[in-house]
Amino acid sequence: MGLIFRDCVAPGSDRRPAPRFSSSFIHVFNPIFQEFTVANIKSAKKRAKQTVVRNARNGSQRSMLRTAVKKVLKALGENDAAGAKSAFDVAQPILDRFSARGLIHKNKAARHKSRLAARIKALATAA
Repeated sequence: MGLIFRDCVAPGSDRRPAPRFSSSFIHVFNPIFQEFTVANIKSAKKRAKQTVVRNARNGSQRSMLRTAVKKVLKALGENDAAGAKSAFDVAQPILDRFSARGLIHKNKAARHKSRLAARIKALATAA
């Protein structure tokens, strides 16, 4: 574990340098062995564990958010104003909740809501 100093190559050599860090140094969490490879201090080990849990939760929530927005976009693509409105009514509180928690920026949530609402309104008036 630690730095690897094999990245020095002779001038004119076409051999690519080896990675600067060993694989155990780069990865904080190894899911195969269920261990943390970098931290030695107790608080750092705890923070690494918390990061793994937080990353899993954030990924799941971000996926749920994207799915809700995609459902609205799919209904808009099918020219289904009622379906788009109902999907938007589900997606809007999700956008608000996750922007309040800091999962996405509040301006990004506002931008999504504004653009989707405008497209739904345009579809409803065209029909």
